[in-house]
Amino acid sequence: MKRILLFIFISTSFLFTSNEVFAQNRADKSRAVETVKVFYQFHLTQKNAFSQKEISRRQRFFAPKLQQLFKAELKRQKNYLKKYPDTKPYFEGLSFEPIEFCPNDYRVGAARITRQSAAVKVSFVYSKSSCSANDGTEISYKIILSKIAGNWFIDDVIYDDGSSLTKAFNEAQKIK
Repeated sequence: MKRILLFIFISTSFLFTSNEVFAQNRADKSRAVETVKVFYQFHLTQKNAFSQKEISRRQRFFAPKLQQLFKAELKRQKNYLKKYPDTKPYFEGLSFEPIEFCPNDYRVGAARITRQSAAVKVSFVYSKSSCSANDGTEISYKIILSKIAGNWFIDDVIYDDGSSLTKAFNEAQKIK
């Protein structure tokens, strides 16, 4: 009888614990998706210039690592353009949506999460109402987030061709 009661106690404890974990997981997914939605709602109402001002406006969404990469690139680009003033900058805009994208045609998908990171798919769809003639074309980015002190922050962007924002920053740092 004691074994049966012990088994029931352990089984019940396991069920309650797994329900809590499942609920926490669902809440984390929801918060990660909401972070990306709020970012794009804000981002698409701002100028898309690669400048200190525009990066500062968005920095509350960025993980510290991404903030450092933006700062390093701004410094590198400033020094480079002093040496070569007629050269086009490596980054002309903030790379969070496709070039010539009309801001009303995007969807934020579900999140896939681990303990401290999440990936959220954002699809940019070109339709007859958009500025592109490629009706029906869809381009998807994967927004990578890090969980810091219980909040989600953008850590990287994986583009539709497999390249990423952080890799682009690292490549740009090689240009002196």
